[in-house]
Amino acid sequence: MIDFASKAKQFNDAESMAAAFLAAYFGNEVVSFPISPFKMLNDAGIPFVIRGFEKLEGVYIPAQLNDDLPIVGISSNRPITRQRFTAAHELCHHFRDADSEIACPIGQKNTSEKFADAFASAVLMPIGELRLKVNEFKDASGNVNFEDILKIAEYFGVSFEACVYRIAYKIHSIDGDIESRALGKRIRKFHPDNQRKMLGMTYSELYADLIDNYYKQLKFSPNDFARNVFEGDYIYNDSRMEGLEISVEGASEIVSDLRNKCQKSAYCTQEHVAFLSIAGHYKMYQSIFELPVKESLSVYDILRLNKDLFAYYPYPEFGGNLRNNNIVVSGAKFEAVDYHDIFNELAKVDEEIKEYFLNRRNVSTSEYVKHIARVHHRITMIHPFPEGNGRTSRAFMNVELIRSGLSPIYIKVEEKNNYIEALEIADTEKRYEPLYEAIFRNMIRTHVELNSQPL
Repeated sequence: MIDFASKAKQFNDAESMAAAFLAAYFGNEVVSFPISPFKMLNDAGIPFVIRGFEKLEGVYIPAQLNDDLPIVGISSNRPITRQRFTAAHELCHHFRDADSEIACPIGQKNTSEKFADAFASAVLMPIGELRLKVNEFKDASGNVNFEDILKIAEYFGVSFEACVYRIAYKIHSIDGDIESRALGKRIRKFHPDNQRKMLGMTYSELYADLIDNYYKQLKFSPNDFARNVFEGDYIYNDSRMEGLEISVEGASEIVSDLRNKCQKSAYCTQEHVAFLSIAGHYKMYQSIFELPVKESLSVYDILRLNKDLFAYYPYPEFGGNLRNNNIVVSGAKFEAVDYHDIFNELAKVDEEIKEYFLNRRNVSTSEYVKHIARVHHRITMIHPFPEGNGRTSRAFMNVELIRSGLSPIYIKVEEKNNYIEALEIADTEKRYEPLYEAIFRNMIRTHVELNSQPL
């Protein structure tokens, strides 16, 4: 654990303080980039939590008693690059303002906030390393263009905007008008997010770093509160993912009748197929959140999940059976596995699942979640069932997470396009980084939502 607080207040400028901190933190180690501010918080003995702050970037709460620990809160509603910046920003408050509780509102910059911002920028983009990267890309006039700054920002794990401003004002290697408002206008016109996407850039490794330094907080044990919160949000969004234009709240009476009467319900008809699916979702998630949590895992759990999904249909025996013909998946950019090969392909996946499950404590949390994401994708490509493959594979992903002691996830309908696109990239390019990013991001968000109220 590094103790830098005693030295911090002797510095009058953030740049010098950041340089001294980095020298003390890394010593003779070779520094690899991007630097992890989350690990820095952990190494300084400062627990951090991610919460759904609407008007705050973050907050620093000092230790109240001798045996207490300080704590940092980081907003889940900000991009991962901003979360990293906030982590470094709050680290500065810990070193310089350990006797004060500091809330950091979005957009408000007093002297203390400006100093912490400058410290964060200098920690994440050390001036010496930044000069080296600029020298790699600069033209004959000594300037770098926005396309190359995008790559430099990627190297340091910071936002494009933060990188532009630091290069403009600390290294003076950007051509044209660099007045603050003019530069902001140039940044917006460049559309950095679109440019990143065109270049195939993702934030998957930045999220992986967050996950690996936050894994203790991501530990999850099923409980009634989490189940109720998760089921309602998940089922609504997952149903909408499948194109069901229905309100879970409005269907509650019908769902209750189906759950109580099953096939004897008056609603157990094809006319009410949307309600049948939602009721099946409820049954499926009762299985996922079962107590006690099973200490085994098999891909064949998907058979029971698919059976549960169709439990309230007029012909419940439809569910839980592998398809017996070849199909063309509507809108998909892959060819589903030949039905003769389904069992063999599932057997291969099962072997991998069991190996990872037994050795999950020997790999990082992020690597294990990446494995779960790949399994999820593989099951969608096998497409083992006549119907309900997407819903069943997403449910099984949560079986894997919960039985491994990790927070479950659900994907909001607003993120459907990004999620589908990530699956398609995995389908066609065998490139999983966009899918990893989607799973990591939604895992963090779901964790926040499941911890938004006291149990």
